[in-house]
This record gives sequence, structure tokens and C-alpha cells, in this order.
Amino acid sequence: MTPYRYTAIISSVANTFCDSLLDYSVNRFNYHKVLFLTALTAAIIQFAAGLFFGLAFPLESLLYIALHSVLILVGYVFFVLSLHYIPIALIGLIEASCLFLTFMIDAALGYVNLSVYFVFMLALFIFSVFLFTQSSLKKGKDNIKKIKKIGFVYITLSILLYLFGPYLVKIAAQKGANEISINLGYYAVAVPYFAYQALKFGKDKSPHLIKKTNIPLNIYSLCFIIGCFESIYYVFETISFNNDAPTIVLVIAQTRAFLLFILSILLKTDKFSFQKLIAVVLGCASVTGIYFS
Repeated sequence: MTPYRYTAIISSVANTFCDSLLDYSVNRFNYHKVLFLTALTAAIIQFAAGLFFGLAFPLESLLYIALHSVLILVGYVFFVLSLHYIPIALIGLIEASCLFLTFMIDAALGYVNLSVYFVFMLALFIFSVFLFTQSSLKKGKDNIKKIKKIGFVYITLSILLYLFGPYLVKIAAQKGANEISINLGYYAVAVPYFAYQALKFGKDKSPHLIKKTNIPLNIYSLCFIIGCFESIYYVFETISFNNDAPTIVLVIAQTRAFLLFILSILLKTDKFSFQKLIAVVLGCASVTGIYFS
């Protein structure tokens, strides 16, 4: 296994904890404040890392960094909105649908080779998404969030916008930008935007979709932890995208679906059902099959 696949694994684990805690926080507290505080925390950490490891953003890379920043920001906003209407584990599985598009792009660019086995495993993954969706749409005590169609619209838009991210990272890196500089470009856009939203809507009531739990953390503690995980996730994901085929990185990232399911149960943002478990196991099995192909 290449070193850059280890960075993809680290990114996936950090992303899992980041998204699970984010799901709890945006459904428990005012999500505008949550997004601002987490972005600010992550920006400070990455800026400090940049001072230590170095920053590089040549003039010719700025356009691609800017495009990457705007697309990722808008995609992230849609992702957060989807958290109000869809269980986080289901979102994790739905995000795997981008693998089809990424795979086709990578095949055209020569990053990966088309094979029947690869396509079969991707099809199995999509079946797991369908199975989980059917379970989540059932009425009963197996769900906490009331699933709405608008949630699927939000996550679809998020996926389409995120799709361009890996390729813009590669181009910006080829133009001389390093990973931390690319990420700081995102925060240069995200922090002011979330600050404006927090000032404008900071007094709005929290959705309170998630009832108070025994988690002994307030909004500030949670946002600090999320910001730390987000920093790790972004840095290692950017390194992976820059040095490996986007399809391979995204395949490894989808292994977080099982962890997201477990954490959502523990954080009480979703409820357990056998059909959901089967769906997640199938999804993870197909990802493992792709990884070792």
C-alpha cells in the first residue's frame, strides 16, 4: 500500500468523527454559529501548520485555488443543509454515488483501468445505498429525522460540486501550490461567509432535532473538536488527491459509512435497524473489494 493511501485512511477516519459530531451539533445548536466556530478553529490550526511546514501559492495557481474554494464552500453548505433531513450514515452512502462519475473521469484521463469487476463492486455499493434508503423511508421507530425530498436535492448538489474538487487540487498543485495553501484558500472564503451568516442568523433558534444527551460538551467544546478533526481531514485528503487517483481516494473514504452508522447510533442521531446494518455491511464489503482489486 502506497504512503498516500495511508493518508487517505487517516483522512477518512478524521472525516468520520468530524461529520458525526457536526451532525449532532448542527441539529442541537444554532448551525450558523457551529459552522463559523468550526471553520475558524480549522483555519487557525491550518495557518499555524502552514507557518511551520511552509506555504506556497504562486500567482498562476490562485485561479484554481479560488475555484476550488468556492465550489467546496457551496458544496459544504448543501451538505450541512442535508443533515437536517437525512441520517448521516445514509448521506455517507449516497456520497458514494459520485464514484461512478469520478471513475468515468479517471478512466478517461488514464488514472484507472476499466474492468467488469470494478463496475460490479460499484454497482453493489449503489445497491447498498438503495437498501439503506428504503429502510430510512419506512415509517416507524427506526428513524429520528423525518426524511424529506429536499434533503436528497441538497446532498445531490453537494456531490456534484465536490466532484470537481480533486481535479482542481491536482491542477493547483501542478501550478506550485502546496496542500495547506490550497486549504487556506478555502478558509479565506469560508470564514468570512460563515461569520456573516452567524451575525445575521446567530439569534435564530436551534432546530433541536436532536434531544439533549449525556454528552458533557457545549457548543464551543464541540466546535473546537470538530475543527481539529476537520483540519486533519482536509490536509490529508488534499495530500491524497494530489498524489493518487481521485477514484481510489474516494473509495477509501467511503469506508467511513460503517463508522458513521455506529457513531450515529451512539450519538442518538439515528436508530438501529437490521436492514440498515446489512446495507452498510454490503457497502463496506464492496469498497473493500474495490480497494484490493
